[in-house]
Amino acid sequence: MFLFAMILLASPVAPAAAAGPDTTAPAPPQPEAIGIRLLDIPASVQNDPRARTYIVDRIAPGTEINRRVRVENNTGTPQTIRIYPGAAHIDTGAFIGDDASVTNDLTTWTRLAQPQVYLAPGSHAEVMASIAVPADAPEGEQYGAIWAEVRSPADRGGVVQANRVGVRIYLSVGPGNGKPADFTVTSVTAGRSKDGSPQLSALITNTGGRALDITGELSLTAGPGGLSAGPFSVPKAATVAPGNAQTVVFTPPRILPNGPWTAQIKLKSGLLEREATATVTFPEAGPGKPVAPVNDDGTQWVLLVAVAAGLFIALLAAVWLVLYRQRRSRAAAALPRTRASKHVRDHSGMVE
Repeated sequence: MFLFAMILLASPVAPAAAAGPDTTAPAPPQPEAIGIRLLDIPASVQNDPRARTYIVDRIAPGTEINRRVRVENNTGTPQTIRIYPGAAHIDTGAFIGDDASVTNDLTTWTRLAQPQVYLAPGSHAEVMASIAVPADAPEGEQYGAIWAEVRSPADRGGVVQANRVGVRIYLSVGPGNGKPADFTVTSVTAGRSKDGSPQLSALITNTGGRALDITGELSLTAGPGGLSAGPFSVPKAATVAPGNAQTVVFTPPRILPNGPWTAQIKLKSGLLEREATATVTFPEAGPGKPVAPVNDDGTQWVLLVAVAAGLFIALLAAVWLVLYRQRRSRAAAALPRTRASKHVRDHSGMVE
């Protein structure tokens, strides 16, 4: 019988040049455990905070990417550390690493240059991970992790404890850049928890083509007596797969008056940012009614440009019409004036 204690962690990592020398800043002191972190970051996404921590990429079938990871032994004893790819999935806002025995397409495409390293206390090793996507691979997004794992010797009952940490993989397969990442705030609900604390829930819908790790903050303004409160942060990032929806919950302090308030929500995933505003009132108990927020999804300027372009075209048409009529009037005025006469012969032989 085997007992596995598995923990998915992602250590913070400073930017490093893709496929270049290790320019990672000195890491902060690590707890008494093994660690793993990403070293290589593609130049095209080096400003994306998600890409500094996770392997986030889109590649076409028949191509390959290579990423270095740094495996660390922060314990006080030597460790034999197993390194391997594992499958993962997204469920109820969480990125969940599957059991080591579970496989998916991504695990079969991933190879580690060193499947095992032996590290003295306080030492580290760099290991190359290669992901080769076959030419006949289906389009879509694959989830997984590169794991570093240590196992304890079996006890008298045959129980083995396994502890692991990993770097997440979000791999999108397909030609071109694919459908861009995007999301919207579908509804906002003010309520109170069982202990009476105010809560504000925002339902996030992933309308794009990539998985998202949503973080953000809530600010409350225009409250009773002109009060303001916040900002309050999302306690934990919510992972949302394409086409799915997930609720993020903000918990303001319990002393907060019921309202009404103007709730200003700012959310982001990597470099993607969205804002939403709604008027809310916290009920005395339980959940309130969902409110449809006003979304600032970054597309309002498109509407404004379209309206401005329409007005400009209408103005040009009006000016052209006025000038056209003026030209016709001047042309008509320039013609010689003639008097049309009607020749009629009367009985006297005179011609009028």
